[in-house]
Amino acid sequence: MVYGLYIFDTFGNNVFERFYGKINLHPEALLSFSKEVAKFVQNIDQSRRIGCFNLEKFTFIYSLSQDITLVLCSDQKEDEMYLINKLVKVQEEAQKIWKQKTTAPKTGEKIETEELEETEETIREEGTMEPVETVEAETVEEGEDSSVEVSPFSNFEQVVDEILFPFLKIAILGSGGVGKSSVLKLVVGDEPDANYIPTVGVDIKEFDFEVKSMKLVFWDFSGQPHFRKLWQPFLEEADLVIVVSNSTVENLVETKSILQLIKAEKSEACVVLIANKQDLPEALPPDAIEKYMGMPAHGLVAIDPNQREKLLEILKAAILELIEKRSQKTSLAEINT
Repeated sequence: MVYGLYIFDTFGNNVFERFYGKINLHPEALLSFSKEVAKFVQNIDQSRRIGCFNLEKFTFIYSLSQDITLVLCSDQKEDEMYLINKLVKVQEEAQKIWKQKTTAPKTGEKIETEELEETEETIREEGTMEPVETVEAETVEEGEDSSVEVSPFSNFEQVVDEILFPFLKIAILGSGGVGKSSVLKLVVGDEPDANYIPTVGVDIKEFDFEVKSMKLVFWDFSGQPHFRKLWQPFLEEADLVIVVSNSTVENLVETKSILQLIKAEKSEACVVLIANKQDLPEALPPDAIEKYMGMPAHGLVAIDPNQREKLLEILKAAILELIEKRSQKTSLAEINT
């Protein structure tokens, strides 16, 4: 899992940061260490290069260019070459933005008198103006406080997200026999099974989704109690969790305990609750399930192909909400720094 990405200028200033996932380390500590890494590699020499090292349970990858240094932190489960390739792409995009910044007047930046004199002399030679007094150095003002600059990377989060996370990991959880595999088959457009075939362990499927041209990776877990020990490591990696209930009174109690387990393992998890098997006579309506669960419940009949568009819309809304939450989280982090 990627924990954070930081960009520093040649003076060691943190000009961009992005946090992901849950980490047993204060974000300020991670930022402080990443800053020291950037300063250290810059002091060795200024040549453009990429490096990688492991420390404790973390992997740090840095990419140094003439103007900026990027530091990415992840756990040691991630493939290093994959992350290096991603960091190179982020570096290329960041470098473009930084070059645009250096060619534009900065807030509080002085326009030198010498440059104004050269311009004035050129205009005089063309006979388009009368001689004027030398203009003193002036300052480009912005609002009342000329010392405040808008970061050139203020809208860079989406670019970083699309490079680092071209796919989303989605876990499908629930008790045995509630229709988790049927939900997954409905998403990817496969025919539902005529008879119930329990999933053993975990079933993994990929799906190219229309939202942001993302690839979705689904983990469909067995709902049997003795397989639930598999859930924890995958939950930590999941971007979105789909919890499936069969909408019966008996199942709601167990489904609620599953939701509590998810929140205990990953308190900030984005969860979608599917009230499946709404075609059965014993199924409770979604509004009753919502009231008991304390969260929205989406009614569904996963074996009905006609409900595929409905499910895809539910998924689309959840993904867009997830992206929005990530953006808000970054904005809040910027405000607090």
